[in-house]
Amino acid sequence: MKFRLSDYATHPLAIKRLHDELLKSQYWAPAQRREWVQERLERTLRHAVKNVPYYRRTLGPYESRFNEMIDRLDLSELPTLSKQDVRVHFDELCAEGTSNTEKNTVRTSGTTGTPTRFLMDRESNLHQFASMWRVLNWVGYRFGNRFVDFKADPDKRIPATYDARQNCLVFPVEHLKRDNVLLYVRAIRAFRPALIKTYPTTLNLVCHWMKELGLDDLQVKRVVCCAETLRDHHRATIEKVMRCPVYDFYAQNERAALISTCEWGRYHVHEEYSFVESPSKEVGRSAPGGSMEAVTTTFHNLAMPLIRYQTGDLVTPGDGTPCECERTYRTVGRIDGRLQDMIVAPDGRYLASLEHAFFDAPGVQMSQIVQETTAGIEVKIVKAEDFVAEDLDRVEARLRGMIGDEMVIELSLVDSIPAGENGKIPFVISKPGSQAAQDDPGAAEPSSVAGGP
Repeated sequence: MKFRLSDYATHPLAIKRLHDELLKSQYWAPAQRREWVQERLERTLRHAVKNVPYYRRTLGPYESRFNEMIDRLDLSELPTLSKQDVRVHFDELCAEGTSNTEKNTVRTSGTTGTPTRFLMDRESNLHQFASMWRVLNWVGYRFGNRFVDFKADPDKRIPATYDARQNCLVFPVEHLKRDNVLLYVRAIRAFRPALIKTYPTTLNLVCHWMKELGLDDLQVKRVVCCAETLRDHHRATIEKVMRCPVYDFYAQNERAALISTCEWGRYHVHEEYSFVESPSKEVGRSAPGGSMEAVTTTFHNLAMPLIRYQTGDLVTPGDGTPCECERTYRTVGRIDGRLQDMIVAPDGRYLASLEHAFFDAPGVQMSQIVQETTAGIEVKIVKAEDFVAEDLDRVEARLRGMIGDEMVIELSLVDSIPAGENGKIPFVISKPGSQAAQDDPGAAEPSSVAGGP
């Protein structure tokens, strides 16, 4: 669930208070929420120009107009912040005059294989815990319930482990292969989890194999997808084989935005989490179908506030009608975030989340993995200004640890990586992995499982 359990152990009362506040604020009247958002924007912008050197330089000339922008909830006059800006100006984006107590650094590769680090403070960590707790409340999970987690865990050498701290059965995706499906099914049946948390491409493939083997009736109550775009045919397949509703949430390690589905299956913007600019505004990249790049301003991380941050992900606005859940948030029609194939290894494993191989290579500005056959992969790398040869060694070593020794890994330095038709740069392009996604037993017919509590 991406909870930092050390935060709860150290600050349980603070997190419980924040969680209780979120349970109330989701039903606020629009005028009350607008006033709260304006107050948070005021705090963030004033703090940034006073204490953050980067914003003192870039936003200082606009300070006299802050009040007008905040009144309109329109920051479009201000310059945007890209991942590349964060990479280049990391030190300058850290706030002055704050102690290092209870700060931590997180890393992300985003949707384009661009490794970037961000500084987080105590307030951000506590709000993250409370917010994710509420996301799961929406779909019926209660803190402490058993759950199954398909996730990247390169250090695990066995296909299933139990995490007693979270009451969680973990299936590392590095071991994803058809031969392990029976193990998954038996373990899930015995564990009886309240939900399965997963990458949609991963569970879609597991469901495909389950159908081939005649395995079903896991008696799972719900599935929660994350980290990738949930495609319609993946949802249909998972619902058909798992016989339960599928929910989804969108978030990032840098905590720029949080959007999730409620019990009725509609996407809601968590408006206490950050300020997500309306997709109707002419900001960021546009795409066919009315989508716009999600541009956000964070509320809770004063150590490194992100102001008009370009997430690189596309959001389509909702139709504006109230949701049956009665929460008063803006709704979103669709999110196009990470969309990638899986690598297929010679031993039959299907590998996702290979972006972890780039976290310790700061000289990699952008990357893409291309696979034509199961014999090998090509890793295209765009160098950053601080690139050194050791970055390639680190990437290859990490990939080798995930993929194994049988596959050829070819690293290529390139000047640029072209975007796809939707304007995004896919991190992984795999012909074998794409074929596996197309061989989908449930792609043609939607399920009627979802659509209400």
